[in-house]
Amino acid sequence: MSQSSSAEAERRARRNIRLGSLGAALEYYDFVVYLYLTTLIGQAFFPAGMSPTMRLVQTLAIYSTGLLIRPIAGILIARVADRVGRKRLFILTVVVMSVSTLLIGLLPTYDQIGWPAPVLLLLLRVAQGCAVGGELPAAAVFVTEHARPNGVARAGAFQQMTAYSGFLLGAGAAFAAGLVATQLTPDLPSLAWRLPFIAGGLLGVVSIYLRRRIDETPAFVRETLEEGRRPAAPVREVLSTHRRAVLYAGLLAVALTLVNVTYFNYWPTYLQTVLGYSSTTSLVISLVSIAGAMASMPAWGYVADRYGWSRMLLWAGLSTAATAVLLLVVLPTLPPDSGLAVWIHLPAALTAGGIPASVPGMVSVIFPTEVRQTGYSVPYNIVIAVLGGFLNLILVWLVASVGHGAPMYVVLVACGLTIVAAFVVLRVRIYLGRGARPTQGFSKAGAPAAIGVAAETG
Repeated sequence: MSQSSSAEAERRARRNIRLGSLGAALEYYDFVVYLYLTTLIGQAFFPAGMSPTMRLVQTLAIYSTGLLIRPIAGILIARVADRVGRKRLFILTVVVMSVSTLLIGLLPTYDQIGWPAPVLLLLLRVAQGCAVGGELPAAAVFVTEHARPNGVARAGAFQQMTAYSGFLLGAGAAFAAGLVATQLTPDLPSLAWRLPFIAGGLLGVVSIYLRRRIDETPAFVRETLEEGRRPAAPVREVLSTHRRAVLYAGLLAVALTLVNVTYFNYWPTYLQTVLGYSSTTSLVISLVSIAGAMASMPAWGYVADRYGWSRMLLWAGLSTAATAVLLLVVLPTLPPDSGLAVWIHLPAALTAGGIPASVPGMVSVIFPTEVRQTGYSVPYNIVIAVLGGFLNLILVWLVASVGHGAPMYVVLVACGLTIVAAFVVLRVRIYLGRGARPTQGFSKAGAPAAIGVAAETG
């Protein structure tokens, strides 16, 4: 291969990784926006005479429906993707997510059409759940299959970092829409909840346009299209042939969910209702934490590519445990309005970023190409739907039962699981990246992978 053609291939690979990561940000954005606007959505889509508590319950129930549909939809989408290709289904999920998000922003309210309003909201949330169930595994598989063998972890970490930008965009959009509705258009209060969804839909349209230029992954083209490796029943093959990988992926997904929900979802509620922080300070802390986690993810990806998955997971687990203990000891003693109360969260975010940063690359490399997206989707979506759907309620109960330190205890459990994963990975077969006998820059899924050393160097 000439130097110019090699440089062009490298440029196209980087472009595919960037474009492939865009949709993940949209998925996180849409789910976070709904949570930030829960009160306003409840007022718009349920009767005025309904109690505030019942409106909140009904609104959150619709939110949870989008989570619960994820495993079924995600597994079905992954099954098709392993048969017909990453690119087609990858674009489809963004189309579904973008259209449904835009339509939520345009929906008539309960006062306008009555009971069909919440029904339409529910149907669109189901559509969003179907899309996100396919999008996040698809994005992880897509970017890792386009990455160089010594850059798989960094590609996965970049995808996760881009996904986390959806948290920041969602919080910013909700805040900006509130300002517009109250300061610029006080006669149109519904813009406070409509604008973020409309903006998300339009961002999705831009993402669809950009994704037209993505290429099918070379690994899929070579090993399924050219060599004909297309299993008739990917789910059955994953569960029967790759049980160890499925259990390992589930272990990582549990650790990811415990960290994500505790530090980046439940935390603002915890700070306000348990520790007495103002909503403004809680928002600032949340933004600092999300930004800190995002900033650290490329570094964690580099550690995995340079020193191996085992060391990266071990260091992430131990450092996150240390900063969780720091929060546990120091945070309750600080006045809520002190500057230290804000910045003490930054070390926790920087270390905790290593756990989610590991998941896209680590889960992708432990399955062969012909069933990679199905293998990723099955354990990941089940864990996220079941544990992620109820963990906020579990945390509320734990705080009431155990005390103020309950969230940090949950993070310590995630650290323990990550440390276990650091040792178990030495016994897991690697199919992609360093240590997987790469061919022409990509690993060959059918080749036997080394045990122990392969995992440690990949």
